[in-house]
Amino acid sequence: MTNVSAGKYKIVLYMSQRTPKYHQVLNNIKKSLKNLNLNMEIEEVDLQKNPERALRDGVLITPTLDLIGLNWRFIGVPTVDELTEVLEDLKKRREE
Repeated sequence: MTNVSAGKYKIVLYMSQRTPKYHQVLNNIKKSLKNLNLNMEIEEVDLQKNPERALRDGVLITPTLDLIGLNWRFIGVPTVDELTEVLEDLKKRREE
């Protein structure tokens, strides 16, 4: 298993209690990581509990997914294939 949690890469999932697709996004992230055999930190930020973080990070809509270290942001529900494609690029970078 490739471990990318140590270093500059991490997944940040911005959500709120009213995010209806939260569990779907989280499941898609976990499936993509499993498909690529990656171990990566997933930070969940609840915007109702931490509105100043949303303002600081420029997040207006949930769910929003940031991949820190790749300068990649997805608003809405990315598919497993979309996430896998982006995370494959990360895995290649880490293996070089």
